Amino acid sequence: MSVFPLAAVRLEHGDIDGFLGEIAQTLARTGIRVRGALQTRGAEGGECHCADMDLTTLGSGRVFRISQPLGNGSRGCRLHPGALADCSTFIEAELEQGADLLILNRFGRGEAEGRGFRDLIGKAMALEVPVLMAVRPTYQEAWAEFGDGLACDLPMTHDAVLTWFHQTRQARDAA
Repeated sequence: MSVFPLAAVRLEHGDIDGFLGEIAQTLARTGIRVRGALQTRGAEGGECHCADMDLTTLGSGRVFRISQPLGNGSRGCRLHPGALADCSTFIEAELEQGADLLILNRFGRGEAEGRGFRDLIGKAMALEVPVLMAVRPTYQEAWAEFGDGLACDLPMTHDAVLTWFHQTRQARDAA
């Protein structure tokens, strides 16, 4: 059986951040050092009537506001690349202090275009820390290309994700 250091939960419906948060809590209760970040949204409002987006780091609970107000006429993503980079740098420092799993909220547009958390994912792989994230159908092709031979897709079930993690950990410990 092949073991993959990268895994993506196929996101088609539901609260993926809540799901990944439950996975992180389940593993942390057993002593697993989980690092990473999950996304939360604030209330809608302000001049552009969009919800703020935050990333909250796992373990330390540090919050990074990754959205920026672009005004009423804005369309599309309001991602603040500098804030995302700051979050990534913070998580990288946590990884270097020790981690058993990295959970990231999405493999999305930034990652598909070669930005976002791609360098952080590479750092985790260099440290032999498995990476779990979500991927929407829109970015499935880019995910498959990025993880070619190193990644698998998982259904959004606790059993599937926990089985993947434990198999990955066993393979790493046996090496």
